[in-house]
Amino acid sequence: MARRAHTAGMDGGGTTRELRATEIAYLAGGEWLAVRAGLIMLYRRGRLETDERGRINRTGPAPRDAEPLERALYNALLGWTGPKEITNRPRVREALAELRGALRGRRQVRPPWVRLCVPAALLAVPAWAVARLGAPPLVAMPVILAGVAAALWFVPRRTAAGVRRLQRLRAGERDLVEVVNAGPRAGANLSPERAGLAVALFGNAALLAVDPVLATRGGLIDGGRWTRESREQSTSYGQWTAEAMGHLGNETTN
Repeated sequence: MARRAHTAGMDGGGTTRELRATEIAYLAGGEWLAVRAGLIMLYRRGRLETDERGRINRTGPAPRDAEPLERALYNALLGWTGPKEITNRPRVREALAELRGALRGRRQVRPPWVRLCVPAALLAVPAWAVARLGAPPLVAMPVILAGVAAALWFVPRRTAAGVRRLQRLRAGERDLVEVVNAGPRAGANLSPERAGLAVALFGNAALLAVDPVLATRGGLIDGGRWTRESREQSTSYGQWTAEAMGHLGNETTN
């Protein structure tokens, strides 16, 4: 029997439900990792195919029992697309926003304003206070250092509770650790949920363990091949993608 893939927590209504694989992926690595966890689950459900040009496309009927982000990814795939590009589709953006909101409600991640405003206040107020009061250096320095230490506490994206949850998950998933350490294709028989959790917790190593062809040729590691429109909007590509984009430019000028 497959092990349960998620951990329990409190939702906004005060009832318990388990964290989904894509939520754990967002907690561990942000939007791009969450999207890749969703895509690997679609692949394991037989709803994703790849070509030799770093692109993916959906195949077959809409999956049942899929996570919300999975369904958004499936619905957003309307033709061959680079995996990184699909992250910017409106349906996917909405699903990621809902996922992020759920994690904030559980106090697993901090909102951007907390990460910016609270540290700024903790740095500025002590400095202003000691200057205003004319405190001597032996008093001013400990106060300012205390403000710096407090400010640094609020800078990370994950809260302390989120960090602890990830630590417990990684420590408790020893079978997935063994699969990832075993190398390429060792996780080829994982269920969609377990494959998604493996990617959420262990990133690129898990992608290679589940399917190295999909991970590399399908662009789940470097982002894949973008359309010309996306190329004009962004210059942030991996090495393989930059080569592919150069080839695309040559095609359009010939």
